[in-house]
Amino acid sequence: MPDSTPSLRFRTPPGWPTPSTDWVDLYEGAEPAAGWTPADDLPPAPAGWVFWVPTRELRRSAARGATVAMVVGAAATLASFLVLGVLWAADGPAVLALAPLIAGVALWVVGVSRHDDAVAAAAGRVRNRSAARRAEALSGPGAAAHADPGQAAALAAWSAEAWSVPSARPFVEGPPSRVVRRAQRVLLSVTAGVAAVLLVAGTSMSLLPLVPAVEDAAAAAFGSADPGFGGPDDAQVPEWSSDDGHTNVTWLAGDDEWEGTCGATPGDANCDAYEIDTDESCTAVVTVGFFASEDDEEPSRVEERTVTLTADVPLVLVENHDEAVSDVGDVSCVTDGGTDTDRVTATQRAEDRVDTDAVEGCDEAHCVAFAVTAPADCAAAAVQFRVAAAIGTVHAPHDLAVVTALRAGKATDVFVGGTRDASDVVAGGVTCRATEDTGSTQSS
Repeated sequence: MPDSTPSLRFRTPPGWPTPSTDWVDLYEGAEPAAGWTPADDLPPAPAGWVFWVPTRELRRSAARGATVAMVVGAAATLASFLVLGVLWAADGPAVLALAPLIAGVALWVVGVSRHDDAVAAAAGRVRNRSAARRAEALSGPGAAAHADPGQAAALAAWSAEAWSVPSARPFVEGPPSRVVRRAQRVLLSVTAGVAAVLLVAGTSMSLLPLVPAVEDAAAAAFGSADPGFGGPDDAQVPEWSSDDGHTNVTWLAGDDEWEGTCGATPGDANCDAYEIDTDESCTAVVTVGFFASEDDEEPSRVEERTVTLTADVPLVLVENHDEAVSDVGDVSCVTDGGTDTDRVTATQRAEDRVDTDAVEGCDEAHCVAFAVTAPADCAAAAVQFRVAAAIGTVHAPHDLAVVTALRAGKATDVFVGGTRDASDVVAGGVTCRATEDTGSTQSS
């Protein structure tokens, strides 16, 4: 009888009797040759049948240290991935959890690999010990159970009793099974696959938020490949300048500037944002041309906007249009009262909840919504605000004029980009300038 729990468990093929504990102990790990059966009238084992499988005792004793590394690595991997996910969702420094994630994955995979090697090596040692026992005293069990002086006959009788058959066939050993190694390799493959998915996902969540900063740094160091786009140095493109040099208009081409201005306007029309800088304060009329094609020399329509300019405070004019291109053709201060009738007595109230869905730019640059209500219709009203927040290269404070359609007595949501704090925004005037080309209705 064996002295302890077997390290390998024998799996009896279908149609075979169950061998005795003594036979299992003596032949532990020995693989029957293909086609061998304990007796002539028994069916052969199915092809690929697994005769011996490691017990829990073998796995525990053979791979104790590797199991600790495997469990600790898996726990560290999952914990660091959860922390990384929380930081990423909260727009925090997720990259700080990347190093613990990598260390946990490495420890996990190495632990599984060592566990694989330890179990396979232990199974091999069990087979070698049982083979040595059979070589030294194979006749022992038969001699102890039978007084037959013939060693072969005694062993045959013992084997018949061990298999509960009238007459047993001599055991024929085949090559060792590779099932232990295959099972461990499957475990290693699954672990490596799961670990790789977590590592790739964690790395992406950690590093992708840093890509825009890297791109900006590269553009600043080496220059942008596309003039007019990309980095802070080329976020503004000269558009128009007055003859006296007092007023300059630039087109805002940078991503940050677009997100905080055009990105905060609803709809899918084309959009341009222009920054107007002046060293004198006045009420000004801005002339904007719209071109159906980039190759057109003459605009298909011309619009005029009435805005209030303040010395040394930039004003950003946001234009949405269906044409291919727009540009600013003139900015003229008006001092003879010619724009008084353009002013609209409208209400502008900051809104926590708005009737329309928040625009995509609000996710990137944040925004504050204002409900604007005018007494009469205006196809293209200029709704002006003072904003105490910077937007990219547009410093704080700055003025913002958003051109939008207003309906009489109906609140229209207008979004101010660059801040989520309503205290940073002060509502300014609302103007509606009637021109021949727009067909807009002048309100007073």
